[in-house]
Amino acid sequence: MRLDTHFPRNDPATLGGLVHDAAAGANLALAMLPKAMAYAAVAGVPPAYGLYASCAAPTLAVVFGSNRLLFTGPVGVMTVLVLGSLHHYAEPFSPAYIELAASLTLMVGVLNLVFVGARLGFLVQAIPTPVTEGFIAAAALLIIGTQVSPALGVPPPTTRSGVHLPAFLAEAAEAWARRDVLVPVLFAACIAIALLARRLLPRIPDALIVVSLALAVAFALGLRERGVEMVGALPTGLPPVSAPSLAPLLSSQLWASAALLTLVGMTETSSISRFVACRTGQRSDPGREAVGQGLANLAVSFVGGYPVCASLSGTSVNLAGGARGPRPIYFFTALALLVALCLGPLFAHLPRFALAAVVMMAVVSLLDLRRPLALWREDKLDGLVALTTFLVTLLVGPERGILLGVGAVALCYLWRTRLVPVRERLWRPSAAPELDPAATKLGRLAGRAFAELKKRRAKEP
Repeated sequence: MRLDTHFPRNDPATLGGLVHDAAAGANLALAMLPKAMAYAAVAGVPPAYGLYASCAAPTLAVVFGSNRLLFTGPVGVMTVLVLGSLHHYAEPFSPAYIELAASLTLMVGVLNLVFVGARLGFLVQAIPTPVTEGFIAAAALLIIGTQVSPALGVPPPTTRSGVHLPAFLAEAAEAWARRDVLVPVLFAACIAIALLARRLLPRIPDALIVVSLALAVAFALGLRERGVEMVGALPTGLPPVSAPSLAPLLSSQLWASAALLTLVGMTETSSISRFVACRTGQRSDPGREAVGQGLANLAVSFVGGYPVCASLSGTSVNLAGGARGPRPIYFFTALALLVALCLGPLFAHLPRFALAAVVMMAVVSLLDLRRPLALWREDKLDGLVALTTFLVTLLVGPERGILLGVGAVALCYLWRTRLVPVRERLWRPSAAPELDPAATKLGRLAGRAFAELKKRRAKEP
């Protein structure tokens, strides 16, 4: 199928096709809007901003990108990086923090467009697969750590000592001492219901089931009157548009965080786009995708959101719904705007532990031990890099985890390409014959080439 080189086109519109695309868009909205709001709370901004990001990002990304089925929105990996980047500067959920998040989103959008204009698409390879695998697994655990307090019915801490496992363990111990007896039971029930729904009702999004039942239980038991923490009513109306603050743009440290977020977002978007292209025959152009992601982040910065990128779970839901073009994403955007216009007051009765359950069920799929184990079996050095990234991210923080992981990759590259000097008499017996240096070097290169060929053949089906 030949695709347009500028803007995506749908198949000819028919009534049946429009109904099918509307159903796919509704399925996408039911699955992704609760997650977007939950991820916003993880990032340290009010849930409404996750909804606003969902109104602005997906359509722009699909219109100006190359892949017509790619869904863009809030994702867990970017969420934990945003929290790790900004918690040093301001208290999460405070006006200063929200302003910083919008400015950071503006920086990410600008850097995406700069990378395209300067033809720096090769930087997508700057974060290798072992680093990505180790970081994603650790980021999933960190996201779960942020949800311990809501799961126990305790307000989140006003200040955080860091975004790492030791800080979350201290928060969990404090939250356990102040826990509400009823909330942990209801939270565990939400998790159990979500697991049953995935097995018994796979076509219905488990996030929708959890949120609907939590609302029903909140009304039936009067949880709001009992003091259980609620999400709170969202502002009713279209997303407010305002220019992000330009003062944070003077911070070199914030630009460094934006560059890291941009690289991670470009890597995720490029890999998901290639996956969809291989599966559906869609076009995948990293340059066009970077333009779409840049414009999407610029738009999100003007509605007060936080950085977004392509979402694997959203794209999978879109494909499973039978999407054949961008129309389901257009319907999704319309439904997100409808929720912002009409359903804001309903969230005053949604318990926060329900969103914590949605987050945990969303990120648990990232804890797939088969992928790092496969890396270890295939190449011990790659497995060591993944393990290093995982441990540093978990124990120190997400930004340092990625940077040290890339440093470990560089060290492994130097180790693989080392050339041991031939004329070392410290280890060669004195009676051993002299070897031709050129022949020895050629033998080593041939051995490495044979090893690489053997690896490639092992990967082939």
